[in-house]
Amino acid sequence: MRTAEALMELDPHRKDAGTTRGYLLARARHARGWNQSELARHLRAHSRKRGRPLHTRRDGVWYWEHDRTPDLPTQRLIADLLGIPPGAVDARPWPEWLSEDPAQRPTPRPWTLLGASQSLTELARGSAMDVTRRELVLIAGGTLTASLLAWLTADPVAAGQLTTGRRIGEAAVAKIEDRAQMLRRMDDEDGGGTVLAEASSALALVHGLIRDRSYTDAHGARLYAAASDLARQRAAALFDVKGECADGTFDTALRAARVAGDNALGANALSFWSVSAYNTGRLHDAEDMANTALASIRGTTTPRVQALFLTRRGRARAHLGDTRCWTDFDRAEALLTQADGHTDPDWSYWFNQAEILGARASSHRDMNQPGPAEAAFAQAHALFAPTSVRTHALYLSRQADAQFAQGQIERACATADAALDLTETISSHRTVAPLLNLAERLAPYPVPDARDFRERARTTLAA
Repeated sequence: MRTAEALMELDPHRKDAGTTRGYLLARARHARGWNQSELARHLRAHSRKRGRPLHTRRDGVWYWEHDRTPDLPTQRLIADLLGIPPGAVDARPWPEWLSEDPAQRPTPRPWTLLGASQSLTELARGSAMDVTRRELVLIAGGTLTASLLAWLTADPVAAGQLTTGRRIGEAAVAKIEDRAQMLRRMDDEDGGGTVLAEASSALALVHGLIRDRSYTDAHGARLYAAASDLARQRAAALFDVKGECADGTFDTALRAARVAGDNALGANALSFWSVSAYNTGRLHDAEDMANTALASIRGTTTPRVQALFLTRRGRARAHLGDTRCWTDFDRAEALLTQADGHTDPDWSYWFNQAEILGARASSHRDMNQPGPAEAAFAQAHALFAPTSVRTHALYLSRQADAQFAQGQIERACATADAALDLTETISSHRTVAPLLNLAERLAPYPVPDARDFRERARTTLAA
């Protein structure tokens, strides 16, 4: 699954960017089954118990989830209500300390084979694995989509190992690995909406094999590695489709990678988790994740992989307004010049100079530098492969935003039209919101290009 940076990032310049800012509070509500009115009611009752009565209503919660910050005493009451340690409020700004909410954290387990197995089982039982249940057929104790079944039975040897007997061998394990690899590339062209169902089904199959079959230690390690990658793909697709940071699924990916003995694979999961985190208001968590990914592979992997993780940290730092991001990008570019001649893991196939340029461009945009952002986006577009449909569409939408910020209305409309051409061919929702938002912001401009794009965007995307 390619470029989490391009395919998963929310647009911080949207008028409704408060939904990103308020994600953590909304998620705390949802974890408890509360709507905004219910959260307000629980907070009023709790404040009376603590001797500091509040009169918060639904509209107050709405504002906290969009563009207002509660005062410090109120934040402490919210933390107390949710069971968050009071020190978190002092250590982090609003709303980042809400990431300490115990109701949202993955179940604590040991970093052992048993812990990974329990994590996979919990994930398989959760609603996330039921997304395609109406379309599934049962085979070998796992659930598969029709396309996965057709792919599997096209290899009689692998199909035989998966559907009969107790022990699986090389053909079945290699087939699973091929499927994970195929889904990464499918994601390039089709988006997370397509990958989510397929990755969930493949992960259910692998979980069933790990749980119910016998295999050699070497094959077991490869099955856990496949489970890790499929869990990461599923978590990335959830963000692409729903804007969710799937902590439990990322945690499962990390645990499976640990059992597989593959630190680089686990670091890759962390890098995707970092992107989900900084796009849902957890900016410091995101930098911590990127730092951990880099520390875990220091001196043990290829220049390309090191450059990938440095670029991830650069993006996390840019969201924090930390100018050290430019140093990370410079180091990544230097490492990438040394990449030839090394055997990279397959999951890093997508990372190249275009990705670093796109990360630089996005960081300029985040720091309100639309001129350099536009120029870097243009450079990146010239280097992307034709199969990078979603990446191209998302970066074109950002380039259009940068042009709009400079008052280049006609150019912004032309670039946005090109992005819309690509968006119509994929199942990713990450490109839709920025284009709809741009269409709204073009409303005051009485020029034909602006009117035509608004009409086209609303007709094509608003359905």
